Amino acid sequence: MVLTTLIVTFVLVVGLALAVLLSVAAPPMRARGSRLVARLDALAARWVPVALQAAHRAREHAERTGRRAAQQLAQRLAAHRARSGDEAARAR
Repeated sequence: MVLTTLIVTFVLVVGLALAVLLSVAAPPMRARGSRLVARLDALAARWVPVALQAAHRAREHAERTGRRAAQQLAQRLAAHRARSGDEAARAR
């Protein structure tokens, strides 16, 4: 568990450091015609729409799942209330 936490923390810190470094260094490198930045731009152009579409699908799935769970909870609550009402009527 500790090792997993350390690995995840390391990956996040390195990723954030790279993001900050590229956000600062990319414009001057792009102006000089850097192949690395051109390759990164091409990868971003290809994968950003895919990631956005996947996030949209995940959001829609979560909304559907949430609505389904709310409906099931409402049905269970109604059934419980009906049983409680029957038991109260029998007790009288």
